[in-house]
Amino acid sequence: MPPLPWAPDFDHHPVAHTITSAEIVAGHVQLGWSDGRSSSHHALLLRENSPDKATVHPLSREMLISPLDLPADLRAESVLVDGDGALAVTWSHGGHISRYHPGWLRTHAWFDDAAPAGSTRVLWNAASQAEPPSFDGPQVLADPTLLLQWLEALRDFGVARLRGLQSRDGLLEQVVTRIGSVRESNFGRMYTLEIKDDPDSNAYTAGALLQHMDLPTRESPHGLQFLLCRENTTTGGEGVYVDALRIAEDLRREEPGMFDTLCSVVWEFNNRSKTSSFRACGTIFEVDATGQVGGVRFTAWLRIRTLKRQLRKQERAGAEPGH
Repeated sequence: MPPLPWAPDFDHHPVAHTITSAEIVAGHVQLGWSDGRSSSHHALLLRENSPDKATVHPLSREMLISPLDLPADLRAESVLVDGDGALAVTWSHGGHISRYHPGWLRTHAWFDDAAPAGSTRVLWNAASQAEPPSFDGPQVLADPTLLLQWLEALRDFGVARLRGLQSRDGLLEQVVTRIGSVRESNFGRMYTLEIKDDPDSNAYTAGALLQHMDLPTRESPHGLQFLLCRENTTTGGEGVYVDALRIAEDLRREEPGMFDTLCSVVWEFNNRSKTSSFRACGTIFEVDATGQVGGVRFTAWLRIRTLKRQLRKQERAGAEPGH
């Protein structure tokens, strides 16, 4: 038997569960899994991602065909699980046979039991038993296992601290690029937070900043921000962390009307300086298809106006606008 086919992407798809059965049901490919779950796979979606050299380039892993190249009446004629555990599909046109990696199929499955993926998200506040953890910075950078633990904590809590890092140039970028690329902002690729004689941001003054998120004036502001404290020769300046997702869920439970308002009313945010003006629009809370809050866009001093038509529509519907 040939080895398992490569996946039509560059992701890693471990085979934690094997395919135990395969059949065609109402035009979909129906799979049974070793953990007892059942999944459906759309035939056209499978055919578009067939990991053969005529469909997906073996090096770039990008599609080589157009959806228009596929017949409108294309269907899977037969399916089987081969000796390597891969799914083999024979298509109705040209006798084309595709083999699919079981790990990739599991990743992209539509599960019939509709069981949501288990969330590792931890919602916290000052009274929580669980709080954002701290890690030994030098050990995290030296040990891949600890690095993974730190990243998982960052994913789950939204905040994860590294302590004991050296105060040297280039260290912050070394940490960040272990995770991904750096997105440059109007403050630069990296910047020093210090008091300036002629500030163009409240962050460059001696005043305290209200709780906020940075860059709500960008089309896609949500991501990770890293702060490295190299020296503090003054008193005060403590950082106060807030779990915005906990606030959102508290509002959903205690003030559902207010929560709905913050999910529907679009605000314009503007960051103005002497040399630039960045503007973007969005709701305070962004909710995904499952109803989970996936993003928060809020900085009080950069929020300048709502889109009036949305507020008027809400008022006509008898709802009280949030404020």
